[in-house]
Amino acid sequence: MLFLILLALLGSTSANRLATSGSDLTYGGQKVFLNGVNIAWNNYGYDFGNGGYDGTLETWVREIGGAGGNSIRVWVHVEGYSTPAFDSDGYVTSCDTSGQFEGDVLKLLNAGQQNGVLVTLVLWNGAYLTNQNAINLIWDDSKLESYISNCLNSLMNTIKGHPALAAIEAVNEPEGSVQVASDGNWCYDTTTIGQSGAGWTGKNIPMQRFLKFIGRQNQAVRSIDSATLVTIGSWGQFAQNDAYSNSHNHYTDSCLNGAAGGSNAQLSFYQMHTYDWGGSWSPDAPFTVSASNYNLDKPIVIGEFASVCAAGTSLPDLYEYAYTHGYTGAWTWHYVATGDCSDSRDAQRQALGHLSGRTDHGTVDFTVQ
Repeated sequence: MLFLILLALLGSTSANRLATSGSDLTYGGQKVFLNGVNIAWNNYGYDFGNGGYDGTLETWVREIGGAGGNSIRVWVHVEGYSTPAFDSDGYVTSCDTSGQFEGDVLKLLNAGQQNGVLVTLVLWNGAYLTNQNAINLIWDDSKLESYISNCLNSLMNTIKGHPALAAIEAVNEPEGSVQVASDGNWCYDTTTIGQSGAGWTGKNIPMQRFLKFIGRQNQAVRSIDSATLVTIGSWGQFAQNDAYSNSHNHYTDSCLNGAAGGSNAQLSFYQMHTYDWGGSWSPDAPFTVSASNYNLDKPIVIGEFASVCAAGTSLPDLYEYAYTHGYTGAWTWHYVATGDCSDSRDAQRQALGHLSGRTDHGTVDFTVQ
């Protein structure tokens, strides 16, 4: 009898997980604000597996946590040049050829837990897509299923239940590679977002294919760990709301579940990226309106931004705006500090401390356990 009681007590003990409650994110039952940065990579597409994991990301996690950050967004396969492993016909056979991939991701999550930092894993990159093997995963259902069966499921079985695992993001900015075209199904008609610049890579992948690509990965994640949140980072607000005439929400529950077939393909929270255009914000950009203006029924994280492309607004003021205007998180771009729209690491670390100790619009300082 004593053994059964102890077993029941142990079974009832579980790690805290990032969760949703209406338009809020919670951790350990308390409303939280994701105060963080995009890493997003150290070595673009080569950070995990095949001997590429060198500890740099863990060093950065310690720096970010020490500066007051509580979350990061990091890219995983990116374009698929190193991981996953493809055969000569373009089918995925494993996550990598060395057998290190899943353990490398777990090491990063462990570092996140040790330093109070939640981790969102971005699997693929639609903003810049040059590897035909990765492109074929979007076009070919059987190849996508080979990725899910031979890599994604293995990854999720390795990291499921981890207290530092915040969310899985199937693909970054899919709008970059989408086909701009009219369609009788409103979910797939991209003419509205095309007017705002979608389709810049010229890959012309129909939105229906992207929604199935996203939705099937979401379903696979939830089939193994139903508590893991899923999201999509859009290049702007345009593809994630129906509140404004220049926008159309392609990622509603019905659109994703319809494209993927069945249920559990929907997003847990929305994620919008935003940079100024020629020194000015686009109409109705996140830093010009409150989160409630988008009339969405889920949390919204501002997933990418930088003060150097923010219409003259400082990083502390950007964090303050997101925190006090109903958003549930904000991640600067990006810690590797390359490219035109990226702040320096020093600037990002200094800004992370701006919200330290705040609880009025969500707890910023919380323990990851």
